[in-house]
Amino acid sequence: MKLKPSVILIILISLIVVYSVTDRIWGEKWRAKRATENTGGTSAPRGAGSVLVDYMIIEPVDFNELIVVTGTLVSNEQVDLRSEASGNVTQINFDEGKRVKKGDLLVKINDKDLQAQYDRAVHRQRLAEDRERRQKVLLTREAISQEEYDIALTELNSLRAETQLIKAQIERTEIRAPFNGVIGLRNVSVGEFISPQITVARLVDNNPIKLDFSIPERFFDIVKLNSRVQFRLEGDPQLYTATVYAVEPKIDISTRTIQLRALAPNPDGRLFPGAYANVQFATTPLKDAIMVPSEALLSEATGHKAFVYRNGIAELRTLEIGTRTERSVQVVRGLEFGDTLVVSGILQIRPNGGLRLNTQIN
Repeated sequence: MKLKPSVILIILISLIVVYSVTDRIWGEKWRAKRATENTGGTSAPRGAGSVLVDYMIIEPVDFNELIVVTGTLVSNEQVDLRSEASGNVTQINFDEGKRVKKGDLLVKINDKDLQAQYDRAVHRQRLAEDRERRQKVLLTREAISQEEYDIALTELNSLRAETQLIKAQIERTEIRAPFNGVIGLRNVSVGEFISPQITVARLVDNNPIKLDFSIPERFFDIVKLNSRVQFRLEGDPQLYTATVYAVEPKIDISTRTIQLRALAPNPDGRLFPGAYANVQFATTPLKDAIMVPSEALLSEATGHKAFVYRNGIAELRTLEIGTRTERSVQVVRGLEFGDTLVVSGILQIRPNGGLRLNTQIN
């Protein structure tokens, strides 16, 4: 079918009009996009090109900063048992890993020669005592002089001192428990010759147990004598409590810390000396603090920043931060109550870029 010239002309005119309108529309969009890019994105679109983010409304909170420092458990009392004298072991009166009481005889060293000397000294002392009594009677009757009685009395006192000396030497052949505790593994056997350089065993008292830790000097007004702190051990979910009973009276100038020592009850023996402890304590409560999730911050060389949602636009704020917790950061300056803080997608956002709110984080 052959079209008439007039029909062909109408079709051509229609195509030209459609092309002109389409070119004008797309040309305006392209120019608007270029203008936005050239002006730094101050008029970002709020539609499909905006970043979808989670957010939170800044509200005042009461905050207790939880400080965590490292510590070490230490025995309440601990001693390496050694003999004061050298000789052969004749008795071992303890079982490894068992409790002993203060004063219990643990190890005995051969003392036969000393016992013989002691018996002789005791006999000589008794003879001297009889002589002194007789001389005293004679002195009262004026049958002897004062000098003669003094000689008898001096001899008696000398023999008494000799007896006490031998008795002390015998006691040095005995190893007794200096306090209540649990005795460890023994390092000697019956019949073995030992000297003061040999450790027989270790005696430990772990109830209560001591906790040694250090705190920065700025917290000295918070943790002091009679303060209660809490601590945890690796692999143990239980939270233990200790009471500070001693403070080192000097600040360590290399670390600017103060060393403290606390006592914790340990009746069941679950706490062992040498264990690593995480010690925690709360600082003075902060009223109306601004606490934000740590993932909402951008950390840069010049400081910390965050994005705030304002009328669909991402506003970049410079922040001054305070204390940190495991998940939160205190903001001292840069945010105000009522601000809408962007929490997610911060790496995809550009300053003055478009934002769309998704889920509010409490």
